Amino acid sequence: MGLPTRKIDRILREILHRFYEQGERFSNQKGLSQSCELSLGTINPVIARLEQFGAIERKPLGFRLVDPKRALIYWAVTRDLAKDIVYNTFVATPVHELETQMPPSSILTTYSGFRARFNTTPADYDTVFVYANPDAIKRMFRPTQRKKSNLFVLMPDDHLKRLSEGGVAPLAQIYVDLWQLGALASRFVEEFDRKLAPTALRGLEEVTKTLGGKSDNTVRLSR
Repeated sequence: MGLPTRKIDRILREILHRFYEQGERFSNQKGLSQSCELSLGTINPVIARLEQFGAIERKPLGFRLVDPKRALIYWAVTRDLAKDIVYNTFVATPVHELETQMPPSSILTTYSGFRARFNTTPADYDTVFVYANPDAIKRMFRPTQRKKSNLFVLMPDDHLKRLSEGGVAPLAQIYVDLWQLGALASRFVEEFDRKLAPTALRGLEEVTKTLGGKSDNTVRLSR
């Protein structure tokens, strides 16, 4: 696509945050430009790509997210988690305790973000990924000679900071970061899919209501 990955991250994060955490399917390019602090020339190629594979449907005043899972997987595939790692080390502390020792303004993601969001995990884990100031982390947790690291620090951006709550990344961010870990996080991704499915159904229900929805073709959402 030719755009820096971090700019693409910001655009997709905004679109998917609005859906999964605010229930919004309709957006417009001008609003995205303002929220993401990016030019329309940067926004439009991403929107065109999402339309190309059926994730969105263009409207006169913007676009509607018609397949959020497709957009989510597109972000998961294009995300480059490894590129954002700016520091890693080993800390001889249980991970749940380590999570509580992160400096102020840190943002938990992957396994820790899942646990913070859902208060449960589908499997044990032994690494912590956190968006944080690397200098602050280095002062607290010095480099070691251990080959295996269990603390990975990712560089945050202002947009991620705005959308995060309580020191935890947005749902969509946690999902794509987990997806990037591959087989190691497969059980977390599978459980995440189950937890996100009702959200997608509620979003579909809102669309049918907006369209005047009660017809023989309306999907039945009660379970």
